[in-house]
Amino acid sequence: MKFFSNAQCYYGFLQAALLVGTSAMPADGRYRSSMPDSRSMVGQRTVSSCNVSITGMPDGAWDSHLHVLDPVRYPPLPDAEYKPGVHTVWDNAIFEHSISCEHVVMVQPSVYGTDNTLLIESLRAYGPERARGVVVFDVADTPRAQLEDWDSIGVRGARINLQSHNTSEPIEKLKEMLKQHADAIRPFGWVLQLYARMEVIPSLETFIPTLGVRVAFDHFGYPAMPKPSGNPQNLDPYRIDGFGALVRLLQQGETWVKISGAYRLSKLPGLDYRDMDPVARELFRVVPSRLVYGSDWPHTRFEGLNIKPWNAHLLDLTEGDEELRRKLFRENARELWSSEGCSS
Repeated sequence: MKFFSNAQCYYGFLQAALLVGTSAMPADGRYRSSMPDSRSMVGQRTVSSCNVSITGMPDGAWDSHLHVLDPVRYPPLPDAEYKPGVHTVWDNAIFEHSISCEHVVMVQPSVYGTDNTLLIESLRAYGPERARGVVVFDVADTPRAQLEDWDSIGVRGARINLQSHNTSEPIEKLKEMLKQHADAIRPFGWVLQLYARMEVIPSLETFIPTLGVRVAFDHFGYPAMPKPSGNPQNLDPYRIDGFGALVRLLQQGETWVKISGAYRLSKLPGLDYRDMDPVARELFRVVPSRLVYGSDWPHTRFEGLNIKPWNAHLLDLTEGDEELRRKLFRENARELWSSEGCSS
């Protein structure tokens, strides 16, 4: 792997600052760092370090899953499941430069519920040439004019999050929720993004193709990874509940999955997520055109985690297959997020 020098990284810092502009600056003009939440796994924020940057990403690479958080200006909901640090669009621009991603997809985090104000502000700061957004909204309370406004500035998806709140919806209620959202976003060609456990997917396998919208699953489809026994590389991913159903949906062409959040799923100790390799390799083999990379920055509940070794590992897994690498990090995202207006 090749690494940027400190001088190159400093130039990238300045470049990132210019990219987001002053519209991303807090009201008092000061940027703040914060100590991680007590539940954090690692004690240092990734974005605070800019001395090493892995190259190997295709030009015009996309990060299809990240969150912007600013609890100082935009306090989380009182019942939020975690206490986030400050991770502004400014911080994100620096981080994305460090992993060689030029385009981003900002996803509404659970701590803000249906208040998308910060996401929309951040989307405007980046501009439509570089960014897309995925909102969370209540179908009953959101007029079409609001969706039209969001669409005009780069929103390209709506998220249904069942995982962050450990919600287990009855399957018929979940289907109705999916249908209502699909009906609302279909005129705009948006993506319906679903964060739910993989074992739910078999119950939705025949229903999802009837929605008439593209569907994207977060974080590998959120499989319940088995505890390691022997060599984790020998895992048969089809023994994971729901994996076969996910693959069949992906093969139909209107469903996608994000290669993201491996650290949330792995059962190996420390920062070694190699038990995810058999899952990743099988997805690479059977559905290479329906996968998009996501950093999951700033790694909520794991704030400070260094994602760069995992990125380097993904580059190693795709070594020698430039077409697969381009699909994973660029081409598939451009298709999924309807990014004709994005430069690359």
